[in-house]
Amino acid sequence: MIATAPFGILFRYFGLRYIGWLMISIVGLTSTVTLIQAIELARRASNKLQEGQSINVVGMSLLNIPSVIELTLPISMIVGSMLCFEAWNRSNEFVVSRGFGRSIWAILSPVSFAAGMIGLLFVVLVNPIGSLTSREYEQEMNKLFGSGEQRLSVSADGIWLRDSPPSGQFIINGEMLDVETAQIINPMIYAFSEKNELDLRIRASSMQLTESGWIIDEAIVWQNDGERTDKGTMMLPSELVALDLGLSSEPPSTIPFVSLPAFINLLESAGLPTIEHRLHFHKLLSLPFLMIGLAMLSARATLTNMTRGRRARLFTRGIVIAVSIFLFSHFMQILGTSLRLPAIVAAWAPAIIVIILGAILLARMDEA
Repeated sequence: MIATAPFGILFRYFGLRYIGWLMISIVGLTSTVTLIQAIELARRASNKLQEGQSINVVGMSLLNIPSVIELTLPISMIVGSMLCFEAWNRSNEFVVSRGFGRSIWAILSPVSFAAGMIGLLFVVLVNPIGSLTSREYEQEMNKLFGSGEQRLSVSADGIWLRDSPPSGQFIINGEMLDVETAQIINPMIYAFSEKNELDLRIRASSMQLTESGWIIDEAIVWQNDGERTDKGTMMLPSELVALDLGLSSEPPSTIPFVSLPAFINLLESAGLPTIEHRLHFHKLLSLPFLMIGLAMLSARATLTNMTRGRRARLFTRGIVIAVSIFLFSHFMQILGTSLRLPAIVAAWAPAIIVIILGAILLARMDEA
């Protein structure tokens, strides 16, 4: 068996060493950021809580660890990769492998495989766990600091919602939506038939979504011919669920990756904005490729012949790479959320550009 073949001796050796450095980097950065957040949370809580109240800072910090991992994963990839390749340079393992005629692609194939697997494991393992813990963390933070946000379709005319039960379609316009009770204040309901023809209009003081449908209070119904009828309390069917309506106001990170496509379809059918959820979904899809690209860039920045001032140059290169990628990703996200770029383009652009740039630089290095 060839040593550098997939899962051969050298493949396993380099791959396991690389994963070891990545784990050290991920644990180190996650612990540092979590500690800083815990100290900041304790400071904010001490100013907010009244005498006799308390907060479990350690418990809340533990709940936020998956979100911290997601935040620091690209930086951890750069730091861990550069530390690993620096160790290879010092032990001359890279030089010896190249001396035996191995191409840089053969040497870095276990690195690319390990980087992609780290990204994939985050998507399929850490993300589902983090979606649950993030939801609890957001709820606790909202209770403590009152920082909840409404992320529904809100305009100068209030909130707009679309419901499409089998019997027809409802367009609902209201002044305010309480997502905790799934209640809309002062709604105007436009009921359409299966042929998309306006059947009637309903004005009410409030409407609440339950398991049986919409319960409408103090309903006044206008027919197409202008006839008015006071209905009092009435029921309307619904395809929406109160839990889904509540989740629509929460950050996309609180929705598991596997549940995002169905949830996005539900939001679109209700006429609610989905841009943030679609961006988050495609960013998770592109994460393994981004990790591979970061490993390539780190290899190109580290596996070079530098002698004097090597550590300072290595640190500077790492900072430049991390800051550049962060700014570019943030810029793409702004373009995506402002609808200047399609969500799929804005989410995939950083991963594609980084992996192409890394491949080009490594190809030039291999020819040298």
